[in-house]
Amino acid sequence: MFANIFSPILKAIVRKVLPDSVQVTLWRLFRRDVPVSYGYKIINNNVSPELLHGWQDPIVAEKQYKAFTPILQQMREGKPREDFIAVANAVKMTELEAPFIIEVGCGSGWNSEVLTNLLKYPVHYIGLDYSSAMAALGKKCYPNIPFVVGDATALPFQHGACDILLSGTVLMHLLGYQEAICESRRVARKWCIFHTVPIMRKRPTTKLRKYAYGESVIELIYNEDELLNLMSQNGLSVQYKLDSIPYDLSDILGEHTLNRTYVCKVIC
Repeated sequence: MFANIFSPILKAIVRKVLPDSVQVTLWRLFRRDVPVSYGYKIINNNVSPELLHGWQDPIVAEKQYKAFTPILQQMREGKPREDFIAVANAVKMTELEAPFIIEVGCGSGWNSEVLTNLLKYPVHYIGLDYSSAMAALGKKCYPNIPFVVGDATALPFQHGACDILLSGTVLMHLLGYQEAICESRRVARKWCIFHTVPIMRKRPTTKLRKYAYGESVIELIYNEDELLNLMSQNGLSVQYKLDSIPYDLSDILGEHTLNRTYVCKVIC
């Protein structure tokens, strides 16, 4: 009970006051391992170049793979996580049979397995990631699926190449998010799904620095109105909004945040 009462206060102190090295030490003492994400700081000036390349570190790819291994096993045992349910429901809502899906920011390609497992019908899938290490892991884990190394802001695909362009938990890490949304629409023939996007309603879109799997990366928390306007400007009509895995950074941003998955129909 004592820990439950004071954990929000301790969480705020750890995030706001203590140096990153001390944060890691505390997590190891009280949780035995370092969390996936920690060390959040608001960026009010220019973004350091190293923040744009953190996800390309091969060590990050290995750590992410290890983190998702037990989560995927839980799904196989009939206990899928909220974000897995959200992405499957998003694809289901398009009402397409055996759709051709390109996932941007695919990591090691776990969503190919998630969709096959939860939809119970086939999908044709290509995974793309900015990290060659992620793509290599995908080929190792799912040898029958094609993986491509590429940039979300300049996709190496033709106009209307796929039925569904799935932006898989990657928009939050893209400084060039306007270009990424434009490119998603260009490549999608029928639908775009922006999966697990962190949003808030009052504060402007805000850049953060954080550590993901121990590497410095950039993260964006979007003002939802701005995000919806960008989608509309690019010929995308939001048909459905789904809640995804909880993600509250109110102790950093002073406002409640959450993750949403947007199912957008191509209208022009």
